[in-house]
Amino acid sequence: QLQAVRVSEREQVRLDIVLETAQTYLDLLRARTNTRVQKDNLRLSRSNLELARARRRIGTAGPSEVYRWESEIANAQRAVVEAQAQTQVAEIALNALLHRPLEDVIVTSEVGLDEPVLVTSQQHLYELIDNPASFRIFRDFIVQDAFAAVPELRQLDARIRAQERTLKSARNAYWQPTLSLRADRTETFDRSGTQGASLPGLDDTETTVALQLSLPLFTSGARGAQKTRAYEELTGLRVQRHATAERIEQRVRSALHTTRSAYTAIRLSRQAADAAESNFVVVRDAYSRGTVSILDLLDAQNAALVADLRAATAVYDFVRALMEVERA
Repeated sequence: QLQAVRVSEREQVRLDIVLETAQTYLDLLRARTNTRVQKDNLRLSRSNLELARARRRIGTAGPSEVYRWESEIANAQRAVVEAQAQTQVAEIALNALLHRPLEDVIVTSEVGLDEPVLVTSQQHLYELIDNPASFRIFRDFIVQDAFAAVPELRQLDARIRAQERTLKSARNAYWQPTLSLRADRTETFDRSGTQGASLPGLDDTETTVALQLSLPLFTSGARGAQKTRAYEELTGLRVQRHATAERIEQRVRSALHTTRSAYTAIRLSRQAADAAESNFVVVRDAYSRGTVSILDLLDAQNAALVADLRAATAVYDFVRALMEVERA
């Protein structure tokens, strides 16, 4: 039973490493996407700076607008540098988990819902989480499936079985004697070199067999203490098992709700990004004609930046949540 505990502990470590590696890979994808979006925003700011300079030349804008866009470009450049640093940090972390040289460049591929693995293995999941009624049944099913599969509970089950055997031995110690059987055989092969006459009838072979039965009548309460300790440790393991099962159920249900929310957010964030982009185009056109202020354009550009970043990383949030469901 203790060996079964060790096997389950190793499986738990393996699963944790798989989850951490998958999440770190998604963090790297998120960081690279953030870098791309920040670079696009920098290009927009530079384009708007040229537009502000043109407005100043024709007299529809003052120098403050040019200075404001120059400030925005500096902030955008800082955001690009920070995003690149985050990408390098995520790449180093992933290299460490993969036991590769830390500065090696990792070639990644974008992850989308059209990924063949996700489509073939998770299509039924999309249908289940999209319907509230089936999603409730699905959550109950996954919880029961987790109880039968997770190594954390297998460890505790094996510990409980081992402790039950220990308690049984402690109880049997009151009436079960200790039995020992010992056998010895001694053979004298040669007596050459002896002085004097050999004794008549001397046997060169000697065999001894001993059977011993012992049952201590008084142990100063040691047997009672051992039984009590074994019982209390077994009770503690059962309580720990119950608490672990509750934590696993909480983890599974929370991960499933997060997955459903992330899946819904993919569509909504894309709609928000499209609307923000359309609004930015309208405001930028109005700014070029002098009908809106620079603050309106800045607000529209920042809204488009945030919406685009959310839409670009929404799939990563969903896959990350899905990995957490798989682990839980």
